[in-house]
Amino acid sequence: MAVAGPRTSEGRRGSEIELLWFGDCAALVKQGDAPVMVVGETFDKRAAEAGRAQALAKEKNLSPAAGLSRPEFLGSLRDSRNRINSGDSWLFSPDVKAAAHVSRRVMKVALGSHVLLATDGFLALASDYGVYSADSLMAAALDKGLAALGEELRAIEAGDAGGDKFPRFKKSDDSTALLLKLS
Repeated sequence: MAVAGPRTSEGRRGSEIELLWFGDCAALVKQGDAPVMVVGETFDKRAAEAGRAQALAKEKNLSPAAGLSRPEFLGSLRDSRNRINSGDSWLFSPDVKAAAHVSRRVMKVALGSHVLLATDGFLALASDYGVYSADSLMAAALDKGLAALGEELRAIEAGDAGGDKFPRFKKSDDSTALLLKLS
């Protein structure tokens, strides 16, 4: 995810941001009293992954987050990983062809707006665990701070280490977030 790329001219500074992303990261953009705008496909992709984890776990009669290295899961997970960076399923990688699959959005924004850039693992608080909506996650980030949200995230994952309540393939995912105020 990149904010305010080099093509931003001095005349437009403070009025637009340019967001670039590959699949599993997103930006939440909050402007004044307007609802939070979600930029990226993280929420849809996480829902689909949870469904796959739940179906595979049921088929294999295991907890979904029983471990990525479980022999019962390896075949399916390898098949899925082998489809990445081919067809329509691209992620950030050193493969030069990946750049053609970047999604881009330019948005008009007001000074004082907030942007939360986050990995899918951090956004699981809203997408997977339902603790927050996009709006309330932004409000919590502004009120509690990102460290407190990270602790809350890890407590939820520790309380459901097997992924039975919240189906997923691993106990926890990368969790990185950056909160910006545009000024």
